Amino acid sequence: MQRTRNPWRPTVLQLLNGRYEGASAAVAYGSPVRGEDLEYADIDLIVVGDLDGAPLSESIIFGGWPMEIHVHTPATLWEVSERRARTERITRLPHMFTIGEMVFDRDGTGGNLKSRLTDLMVKGPAPMNDSELVLYRHRISDGIADLSDPRPLGEVMFSSAKLARSIAEFVLARNKHWLSTGKALHRNLRQVEPELAERLAEAWSQVGTDPKPLIAVADEVLEPVGGRLFEGATPGY
Repeated sequence: MQRTRNPWRPTVLQLLNGRYEGASAAVAYGSPVRGEDLEYADIDLIVVGDLDGAPLSESIIFGGWPMEIHVHTPATLWEVSERRARTERITRLPHMFTIGEMVFDRDGTGGNLKSRLTDLMVKGPAPMNDSELVLYRHRISDGIADLSDPRPLGEVMFSSAKLARSIAEFVLARNKHWLSTGKALHRNLRQVEPELAERLAEAWSQVGTDPKPLIAVADEVLEPVGGRLFEGATPGY
């Protein structure tokens, strides 16, 4: 049965004006904001201002909409965004803030942050260093080994999911592109290597009956950097 939901924009404004009255700026992000009619999609809200409890994240249902709300001061939004970009190559908050819809910007705070976060995104992540290269080669090689012997289906599925993620992260990091989590990881990979992204997804979909296509993709991405690696010092993980 289809859920009953109010139009997203007035619902968000009602929530913001009632619950975050002192907010300076707010951005909405997600498939409903883009006009995609997905029944189970949620809305991400980034709310910025000198608000009690910031920074915090909470999940609520309001007006029929599941919402993930990220509350920050201008300083904490920048600090969290810059730190995760620098240490993890993750730019989830900057991505949402820069391409989402600005619901309101009452004093210019939203525009200023959008400009700074856009510059951060455009700059791109740091190049992969030698230690990271060794780590990814070892991690992917270990995943290949796990799939090369007959194993119970459950072990194959969990091992292959870890391997597919490692392949995607490795290709993105080698191409000096931002990483991501969840479904956005594949979206990012499509931007960099669209053909490889589709072959990786297809190979993973077959892994329960035949892991060889996924192993072949893993070997393909390792070949330019020296192939599989097991011996040698590797960072702990």
